[in-house]
Amino acid sequence: MAQFTLLARRHGRSGFTIVELLVVMAIIAALVGLAVPAVQTARESARRIHCMGNLDQIGLAIHAYQESRNRMPLTTTGAPSVGGRCGPGFSSWLAEILPFLDEAALHNSIDFKVGMMDQCDLASDEDYQSLTMSADHPNARAAATVVPAFLCPSDSYRPSNAFGSLDPAPGNYAGNAGWVRKARGLNGEIASPGLRRHNGALPVFNPRAPDPWQVETVRTRDFTDGLGHTALVAERRINSSALVDRGSGPALEEGTPVSVTSSCGSTGSPRSLTNWVPYCDGSGHGDPKFSRPHGRAWISGWTLAANLYMHVMPINRRNCHIYGGEDDGTNIVTPSSQHPDGVNVLFGDGRVEFVSDAVAMPVWWSLGSRNGGELHRLDQ
Repeated sequence: MAQFTLLARRHGRSGFTIVELLVVMAIIAALVGLAVPAVQTARESARRIHCMGNLDQIGLAIHAYQESRNRMPLTTTGAPSVGGRCGPGFSSWLAEILPFLDEAALHNSIDFKVGMMDQCDLASDEDYQSLTMSADHPNARAAATVVPAFLCPSDSYRPSNAFGSLDPAPGNYAGNAGWVRKARGLNGEIASPGLRRHNGALPVFNPRAPDPWQVETVRTRDFTDGLGHTALVAERRINSSALVDRGSGPALEEGTPVSVTSSCGSTGSPRSLTNWVPYCDGSGHGDPKFSRPHGRAWISGWTLAANLYMHVMPINRRNCHIYGGEDDGTNIVTPSSQHPDGVNVLFGDGRVEFVSDAVAMPVWWSLGSRNGGELHRLDQ
């Protein structure tokens, strides 16, 4: 009998029951559920560090440029007409710093005597709203060249028709243009702002039609608030939307990763920065055409390419397009990123910090001004 029992045990079933399999599968699913977010978080952390490294390189390039040229790199928002063709202009500060990013060959391939848009004979503000850069432009090849240091790995982009027949290479980084013109300070402390000249870190100028608000030259000595207390460059998402014809005219394609949609306003009335925020949030209407070119061409100084931004709206909020500001760069472009809860910012002293989108607005506004004497600091 004992021998029979032993044989029965030897020849009995040794597999898992259905209950045991379900338990094992549930444990595996739970482990995967815990592991995937951790892996995604680790990847995003690595991408954010990579992005900070890009800004670090850009900071070194800007300072090397400043030491070489005794001025900060310039963005030009227009181009004169020379002999029936566009003269020098419509180029961005990013194009100027290429030699200091080990991109001398690319820089040398650019004909800076030719404006970076097809049109230059512009008679009105509306002419500045719908510019193009065609595939047969003299600088088309350079414009379409991807510069890795200008791209944040957390963002993504796809082909766009924002510039006409040419799809220039995009970029994620925009220079600080300070406050909107006629800003009455943080809370209205500037009684009569007048034009109140550009107070950002990187200058902007229209060689075709200079504007009293613009500043063509900014040097390190002009940062009277201190280089370490002034933002230099911040992230700005690349707009990957496209205009499509749905039978009733072109419209912004739905379901595309648009950072923020422009609202439309006017610079006619002076406002404190405190009042500019609700004005931009509630005025006018959403008009995607003004934000569609954002980030779509690192080479371009066109205002709507948004290679400059302003310290007006909270981080990762909407832009506020300014009618009539296309020719002089008065456009409230807002820093934005795919990183959770904020953006990477390069400061004038070369350090890079991640700034939360919950940063106190007086601090954020103060960081945008190079020479206002504001007392608010990021470490407060």
